[in-house]
Amino acid sequence: MTGAVHRARRVTMWSLACSLLLGWFGAFSGVATSVTENRFELVPAIAAGVGMIVFSVAILLLVRAVSVGWTGDPRPSRRYAAIAGAAAVFIMLVQNASPAGWGLIAICWVSLAAIRTGRAGTVLIAGGTVVTCSALYWVNPGHEGLPTRVAVFIYLVMCLTLPYANRLWIWILDLTETAHAGKDAEARLAVTEERLRFARDLHDLVGHSLSVIAVKSELAGKLVSRDADRAANEMAQVRGLAQDGLRQIREAVRGYRVLDLADEIASVRAILEADGIRCTVDLPSGVVDPAAAGPLAWVVRECATNILRHSSATWCTVTLRAADGSAVLEVVNDGAPTTAQPGNGLAGLSERLTATGGS
Repeated sequence: MTGAVHRARRVTMWSLACSLLLGWFGAFSGVATSVTENRFELVPAIAAGVGMIVFSVAILLLVRAVSVGWTGDPRPSRRYAAIAGAAAVFIMLVQNASPAGWGLIAICWVSLAAIRTGRAGTVLIAGGTVVTCSALYWVNPGHEGLPTRVAVFIYLVMCLTLPYANRLWIWILDLTETAHAGKDAEARLAVTEERLRFARDLHDLVGHSLSVIAVKSELAGKLVSRDADRAANEMAQVRGLAQDGLRQIREAVRGYRVLDLADEIASVRAILEADGIRCTVDLPSGVVDPAAAGPLAWVVRECATNILRHSSATWCTVTLRAADGSAVLEVVNDGAPTTAQPGNGLAGLSERLTATGGS
């Protein structure tokens, strides 16, 4: 999985976790109201505090289960949702179920408990929360004096809207994962097609030459005892065919290994940006001869590999400029490790550039 998907999951997790602030706001609002009206009781407050701790831990585990830790198995999220729901009911029993105070805990719960359920499940959970909270408010309304019908209306509106607001984050996360899975599949398909193409070209080049070489070698073997001159002529043709086949293979391999600098930079840029790394390219024309740009393309490829494997970069720049009659390629990023041992990739680049008179 790419870094971009990991970041999307973390952003989703923290965005959903912010819903917990709604529950704590209701708790502080309920405590502040009790203190202001001189109705604060220590034992129920301690019980509600313990319930809030259990509720918060269960909610955070629920958020992690439906975002970063989502595997498609709903059982962990259902278990954490059940624990958080029981804690919310307990808190509203020992305090009150006012939708302007402690009842916000239940609204916080329903906004997160229904984000990985289907449409029917979301409606059932939201409706069940409205009924439960309304019944608790009717039994234990507190001292705010909020009319029951107003409390039911508040619960109805918030319980039927907030779950869908949080489901938007999950929808964006799922869309991101699907898009990256499609990019990975497309990249694997491109590699597979290129392998098949090269195998087909190599077969077409070598297959005919080897077939003719085999036939002429067999003929020369039969002619050795009867017509030595003709056998020697056939073997000379075999040698020529072998040399020609070797030349064709070298040309095919050489053409396969030569990289185009502009194409390679465009490919690297797409790969880095798909991983969430902003890439800026400055590639003026005429700085380097196209025939001599191949080694620089290998440099760009190796740099991109190092950025993806060994850095925590969020941006990089690729700049090509002329200096003292030479072409200078610079690749800079903001996430390079402070201490790193040179690996085989850099050693190979050094050898490749030295062979062409570069460094």
